[in-house]
Amino acid sequence: MNRILFILAALVALALAIILFLPGLIPVAAFKGRIETQASNALGREVTFGDDLSFRIFPRTAFHVTDLVIANADGFSGDYLARVEEADIGVKLLPLLSDSVEIDRFVLTRPDIRLIRAQDGSVNWNLAQSETEAASQVEDDDNSARELKLGDVRIVDGAARYEDLAAGQSYVAEDIDMTVVLKSLSEPLEVNGEMQFQGEPARIDMVLTTLQNIMDEEPGNLKLDLEVGEAKIGADLSLSMKDGLSYSGPASLSAPDLPAFAALAGTELAEAPGFDKLSLKGDVDGGETSVRLQNATINFDEIAAQGAMTLNWAGARPKASGVLSTDKLDLRPYMPPPAENAEGFPEWSEDKMDFASLNNIDADFDISTNAIYINDLEFGESRIKLIVDAGRLTAEIPELSMYGGQGSGRMVVNARGATPSFAGNFDVGAVQAQPFSKDLMKHDNLLGLGSFKLNFTATGASQAAIMRTVDGSGGFDLSDGALKGVNIAGLVRAV
Repeated sequence: MNRILFILAALVALALAIILFLPGLIPVAAFKGRIETQASNALGREVTFGDDLSFRIFPRTAFHVTDLVIANADGFSGDYLARVEEADIGVKLLPLLSDSVEIDRFVLTRPDIRLIRAQDGSVNWNLAQSETEAASQVEDDDNSARELKLGDVRIVDGAARYEDLAAGQSYVAEDIDMTVVLKSLSEPLEVNGEMQFQGEPARIDMVLTTLQNIMDEEPGNLKLDLEVGEAKIGADLSLSMKDGLSYSGPASLSAPDLPAFAALAGTELAEAPGFDKLSLKGDVDGGETSVRLQNATINFDEIAAQGAMTLNWAGARPKASGVLSTDKLDLRPYMPPPAENAEGFPEWSEDKMDFASLNNIDADFDISTNAIYINDLEFGESRIKLIVDAGRLTAEIPELSMYGGQGSGRMVVNARGATPSFAGNFDVGAVQAQPFSKDLMKHDNLLGLGSFKLNFTATGASQAAIMRTVDGSGGFDLSDGALKGVNIAGLVRAV
């Protein structure tokens, strides 16, 4: 028993001796060039660091360096892709004792990372060599640097900036604490961590299988869970870089604060009624500048819809299009509320009406709905062809159900100029007079059926201004009806 304890004590003493004295026996400075070379080979880019180099074996074997710099790619502005204040570069101990260096991990403290996408679409963070360079190196060295091996990479208190010179946009991330695992190009790339993105707290969990497939322009798989501010994005996508970026698979988006989310994506929504929240769920199929959502469930403000839609952000404004169906199309949040006088009839407000939302996005939608609400008016089952183009809205309504009647209509709102203009025509037959007159004129004296026709034009930035300029023709033709207490047909015969 005493002998066993003695052996254990000796082993502990030997381990302590190794921890305390072995680092001093290794000529650290002699390994500087080799570590730079191995790191450069691992990343496929020149890596240098300062002369302040130290070595430890506890808790894990590593060299500690300062002022580590990963060179930028040729043709890009800036001296570096990344500059790191301090770095622990993990190495394997046994190869080190045989005068060799094998790197298996990086711990980067306060790195500054600069990512750039050029006008031609090329990027400075592609650490894989070109096919020509890779082929040339394979001839000289079977251990091609094309086989990228990062091992475990941990970023502590980092910062990153992404500049898209083609789109004229930039994004900033700070306070980055993140772990990246890439043991080889043929194994999964795993990323998880937290940061401040564009000033908002963010969290990311991502797995890409595999980077080798993407580099070879073959399909890979991307699983993503991302939170930025209050917004959440989830996806399980098939991903490919052949002929440009493409992806497909189930995805979801929840943006309870739509203006804040749009600002994070580089789009400022104008101050306007509505445009408060958005959630999407369905199967996506897209690329660098557009995405199509099929089998979609869409919730925009209080509007819930199903169908398919496409979003394209290649132009001056994003454009949405698609075919949707919804139980109800509630437009009341986007309309100025009507004022009422003492008698209960709506007064025409002098308050300025805001149509800035028509400049937020272009649209082309075919929408079918069971109900439409516009202030106090209610419409039944209808179909609308809705087009928004640079501040001009056109609503073609080939099928319009209105207080029991059927017809069609067209409405144009043009907010491109300083003063909005309006035009419309409606023709609906067999309208129930009492509910229609109650909602429109605030009295229910009118009974029976009639036809409603209206053609008008107007300009103005308020309800009152519009009514002062309105011009056109129309009316309500009561073919079979009565006033409460008065038989209109009998009155006509008496006259």
